[in-house]
Amino acid sequence: MELFSFYALGRHFAVTLDVDLQLERLTLDGKVMSVKPWGELASLHSFDDEQLGQTRVSFRIDSENQQISYELHAFDAQVITGIASLGEQTKALLVQQPEAVPAQSGKINSFVLLGIAAKLFKSFKVIKVALLGASVAVYSVMFTVEFALALVAVLMFHEYGHVRAMKKFGIPTKGFYLIPFFGGVAVGDKARTQWESLYISMMGPVYGLVMTAAFYVAFLITGSHFCGLVTSISAFLNLVNLFPVHPLDGGHVVKALVFSRRNRVALILLLAISALCLYASWSYGLYFLCFFIFIGVLDLITSWSVPISSDITPLKTYGIWFSLAWYLAVALAFLVMILLLVEANVPGADIATKILAA
Repeated sequence: MELFSFYALGRHFAVTLDVDLQLERLTLDGKVMSVKPWGELASLHSFDDEQLGQTRVSFRIDSENQQISYELHAFDAQVITGIASLGEQTKALLVQQPEAVPAQSGKINSFVLLGIAAKLFKSFKVIKVALLGASVAVYSVMFTVEFALALVAVLMFHEYGHVRAMKKFGIPTKGFYLIPFFGGVAVGDKARTQWESLYISMMGPVYGLVMTAAFYVAFLITGSHFCGLVTSISAFLNLVNLFPVHPLDGGHVVKALVFSRRNRVALILLLAISALCLYASWSYGLYFLCFFIFIGVLDLITSWSVPISSDITPLKTYGIWFSLAWYLAVALAFLVMILLLVEANVPGADIATKILAA
């Protein structure tokens, strides 16, 4: 159901409502650019377009005057305002389902939020807590309780970086889950552009870099071998996660780069690296990782068959080079910290270099 639409800058903008899923979508020339939960009198959609650049569309429903006021921000400066009338379907919807607009009733809003919170707790919170406890228990058996807690904190901070990035782009997310022996995974809707996909993938290692650097500074100040070992393991895990293998973060980054130009040679190289990692994982008995690499390879192959006109918005040339430099810089930062810790003779820090050199 269309809420309102308008033409501006030679383009057609429209906001539609999915009543069943309680979602509102912003389309540009018929292409979905932003999706978010519906239920507020005021809303804001932001997205990136090749012609318009970073664009924001905000609107507010005035139920009393039965109209919608909207603003379009494009080209980082231009502001276009307008007023649209409420359609008959929208008027009927607001009358039949007043609870869909929380601002009309504070009590209804509270009950709705309470119900949503209860459902989320039942369906997700218990699972998250159980997996968190299982991760701490497993790593405590393998190492020590102190090291297990530090390792779990590193993993959580890494996954939190992904979640924050999703929220930045207005992508619905269910948070993250820790998986023993595997690490963690952030769950959310699909990115709408290659830049969003790359940015979300990079922010996990970036947050991991912040946490790793914090432990490294603590090691330099205190000389604690514990802090040094946590730094080394954290840097190693984040560096491995940047390997160009799907579905690792590095695989998502390289996929965004490759698919932005549809370079066949780069795709073949990426598949070859994935095959080598699949063979190595199988040789070491890491069958769980083999499964995810196999799924990642299938995703690469099936995604390549999608026509470029139907694929998500690609990166521009300068975006590709910036992203590649960003990716390599973060990976280099982790490698440098690992080498510095080995040079400082931190017990256990050489494990990472031995594995990388194997």
